[in-house]
Amino acid sequence: MLLYLDLNCFNRPFDDQRQDRIAQETNAIFSILQRIIDGNDTLAWSAILDFENFQNPLSDRRVEIARWSLRSTCSINIHAQLSVRAKELTNAGLDALDAAHLACSEIAACERFLTCDDKFLRRARRIRIALQVQNPIEYIKEMENE
Repeated sequence: MLLYLDLNCFNRPFDDQRQDRIAQETNAIFSILQRIIDGNDTLAWSAILDFENFQNPLSDRRVEIARWSLRSTCSINIHAQLSVRAKELTNAGLDALDAAHLACSEIAACERFLTCDDKFLRRARRIRIALQVQNPIEYIKEMENE
């Protein structure tokens, strides 16, 4: 399955793991990353992920996250079609950066967009999009049931 992971998924393992939800999401993300390594899923990457990751002031995290781009099977660059779709998604109620990520995932024909952002999940589920948006825990549970 072709996946697009929001940058917060890549950052989740660096968060305080003493919080139960964060620890559960981290375990799910590690399982997803292992699925990508094993070839059970594939990863889409985008210039938007690069842009957002570059904003991280912690260089060790930036470098570690950027390495995942090397495992991607497709890379989405910024172009007119992407900008138009991102604008439509912004007009539908998404924040600009979230809209850009979601537009990238649609253009890449991803089957799933994974995020730890509850606000984004709620908003994305209310609009018409070409893929399913899920929390990493939901995705792993679904894959375990198949």
